[in-house]
Amino acid sequence: LPARSNVTVRLLLRSPTLRESRRLCTLVKFLMLTIITLFFAISASASESVVLAKNNHIESRILKERRFYSVYLPPSYSQNTDKTYPVVYLLDGDSTHLKAVAGLVEALSTERLEQQIQQAIIVAIPNSQNAIRERDFTPTNVDWTFNGKLLERFENIGNAANYSAFFEKELIPHINKNYRTSNKRVLIGESFGGLFASYVLLTNHTLFTDYLIIDATYIWDNNYLNRY
Repeated sequence: LPARSNVTVRLLLRSPTLRESRRLCTLVKFLMLTIITLFFAISASASESVVLAKNNHIESRILKERRFYSVYLPPSYSQNTDKTYPVVYLLDGDSTHLKAVAGLVEALSTERLEQQIQQAIIVAIPNSQNAIRERDFTPTNVDWTFNGKLLERFENIGNAANYSAFFEKELIPHINKNYRTSNKRVLIGESFGGLFASYVLLTNHTLFTDYLIIDATYIWDNNYLNRY
């Protein structure tokens, strides 16, 4: 990894302490209670709705298309008008992923769960409506092969460089202009989204301060990431 990268990799090589076990039990109970509460709330009054995030779009000159995004604001955002917040950029940011991540971030930032993380703004970016998901997440325009075996064929992909530039030159400045953001930025990507996040980490690691990369497609293009 680049020498200046502040990415931290933690390996759990021991059994959890009693305190950690209690935290985990508390989190599980909280999530179960939330699910049950939501179930009965929906059953009791289907006409009531909760606005989780504000939907918006940006006209991208780099990608030459309109890109949609949703913004979740933390509970204290409207009260603490002088406070700035870290921003979590969520790839594959459809409503399902946004609900999951926003729920965890909000729960873990509460006093009940000992404020294990900061409250944060979440910017969820769904995939393009004009192309397959892999277009923006892949760094090379090739068929998907590994060890000489063809896994899948794609067309018009390998747009990761432009997608990274879209974040750097268009989306992040736009979010910083319209919301009270701190200097902390987190990129979350899974599978092909993890491939893109890894690509950004390797090519422009200062674009985000932290990376959460989940089950990245490391074998893309004959083990591309390990060859970089």
